[in-house]
Amino acid sequence: MKKIFGLLLLGLLTLALAGGIVAAQDGPVVLVTGRQMGSSDIPTIDPALAEDVPSVQIIDQIFVGLGRINEETSAVEDGIATVSISDDQLVLTYSIMPEISWVRYNADSGAVEQVLDADGNPRYVTAQDFAYGILRGIAAETAAPYGGVLAPWIAGGEAFFNGEGAAEDVGVRVVDEYTLEITAAQPSAVTELVMASLWLVNAQPQWLIEEQADFWINPENITTYGPFALKDWVRGDGGSLTMIKNPFWPGTANIPQPQIDEVVFRFLDEEVQLTEFEAGTIDVAEMPDTELERVLSNEALSAAYFTGPGTCTYYYGFNVERPPFDDVRARRAFSMAIDRDALANDVLGAGQIPSNLWTLPTLNAAPTSEAYPELGIFSDPEAASTLWNEYLTETGQSAADFNLTIFHNESSLHGTIAQAVQQMWAETLGVSVTIATADFATYLDTRGNYDVFRAAWCFDYPDSHNFHYDVPFHSDLLAENDTHWANAEYDSLIDAAFVAPTVEERTELYAQADNILVNTEAAIAPMYYYVTNDLTQPWVERTHSFITRERYEKWSINR
Repeated sequence: MKKIFGLLLLGLLTLALAGGIVAAQDGPVVLVTGRQMGSSDIPTIDPALAEDVPSVQIIDQIFVGLGRINEETSAVEDGIATVSISDDQLVLTYSIMPEISWVRYNADSGAVEQVLDADGNPRYVTAQDFAYGILRGIAAETAAPYGGVLAPWIAGGEAFFNGEGAAEDVGVRVVDEYTLEITAAQPSAVTELVMASLWLVNAQPQWLIEEQADFWINPENITTYGPFALKDWVRGDGGSLTMIKNPFWPGTANIPQPQIDEVVFRFLDEEVQLTEFEAGTIDVAEMPDTELERVLSNEALSAAYFTGPGTCTYYYGFNVERPPFDDVRARRAFSMAIDRDALANDVLGAGQIPSNLWTLPTLNAAPTSEAYPELGIFSDPEAASTLWNEYLTETGQSAADFNLTIFHNESSLHGTIAQAVQQMWAETLGVSVTIATADFATYLDTRGNYDVFRAAWCFDYPDSHNFHYDVPFHSDLLAENDTHWANAEYDSLIDAAFVAPTVEERTELYAQADNILVNTEAAIAPMYYYVTNDLTQPWVERTHSFITRERYEKWSINR
């Protein structure tokens, strides 16, 4: 009997190792992911101060906006409120779900608990909390990176953001405890989309922020109300952040109660994610583009692989205040010297689309290369060399006079691209280029100090206005523009496109503006459009997001 039992155990072990059975998960249902986190720490989870994908991903799950963008269709849905819009498209009235609790994770009890007021009653999310969050996000003293994006959409918002208006003049009004009214700066069908997309339009706990200042987002302090709460945050490179299910989130048709108890975000490079994915220690991983061939040739990995449309444009920004990029000829030459086809197909090879224009082609009112084949910047080494030599001759310089730097945040992918571009510029232009890196937060703060910096823009709301006004390349937001470039003609085209009555007219205006940005002025060098690709273990049931924000409350694990 002992021998038979031992053989039975051996057989079960063999099946388990072969993937025939998976042991049931004891205790909490935990999902581990590295998706969209990178290897550096998350800069912030303060809705007013966030400006990057990892930060916004977490904010999206622990707070809920008035509206929400569906992650698979990009359609506007109800968030924590329903909305009615006036016939003139100027007034948006939000009816907020009553008695949604503010909560905090208690490390001592190991549970998410309701936050109580001074009288011992639960604190509920109110219209005043949303009004405070919006005004905080666009207040001049907050210096919110996205304050200039939100402010122009709200009546009186831009003046308040610029320090020239008062809070009471901003079109945000608390009608009653659970009703908020927002008056738009001007009629636009895009306003609802913006309010549903931007994380600044989240309720924020005024009492806590005033008490704790910058420390309010620490795990021991933070108060939230979304489907998940913050459990733990191990700061620094190689750290992690853990969300825990909020039992006080009631669930809605669009935002259900989570089926997963905890989500652990690990800050890992893509190659490390892949290694851990193969070892079974991570459930969802980003796939290194350089590993696509190996992934597709492996039966288990190819079954786990998913690819779909992306939401971003990858580009290099030129610092127009530093020679030689203070001359448009140099900028155009360096952009034309980039072989976009080779970069997308040979260096990356994961389905990325070479980009001659800036605007993501899937957006509303987006010009495309098919519709405007004559516009944009094109790879042309011969023309690049001619233009570069013209610049050198006129200025009395040689290529050896320049030792330029490409700056990017730490990532093997960005490093691979930088090395490829470094070689292209050396071969075509004879220029010596060094590569500098930094952690993500430092990169965001300092990239405007370098000759050339890597960047990408992933849409915040699916409209071309987001790619042209909000990035920001419009001179209204020049202080936030790391290229330091501004152009009056570009501004006028963007302003006209914003109020143009038809999609066709808007598209034409954005096409002209796009050509100025990437070609005639060449402030940036667009390189490729992203694809969405990742790896998911077979026991994870999930949706796939095309808006850079995953909705983990819709996921489940079935081991």
